[in-house]
Amino acid sequence: MAQNLLAGTLIGGLYLVILFALCFFAVIGWKLLRRYLAERKKADPPPPADPPAEKKDPPPAPQKVYYLVEKKRTSKKAQYDKPKEIRFK
Repeated sequence: MAQNLLAGTLIGGLYLVILFALCFFAVIGWKLLRRYLAERKKADPPPPADPPAEKKDPPPAPQKVYYLVEKKRTSKKAQYDKPKEIRFK
């Protein structure tokens, strides 16, 4: 009874191909599902407009918003320190 030395390699390769196919079809299926749900959501008709039962006041005009911005103040150095010297061993 001769043992085939390539049997383990072939089983590993088969496992790799099956795993790749499984992942590939899972990704394709997920993308198709997302596209289908997006199309389905887009195809829904808009809800019917409510008939005006009573006159509604117009919405108030938006008010202006003012932001306070402070300029960052930094002191300018008249002199700079000598740069540090780095020595490699």
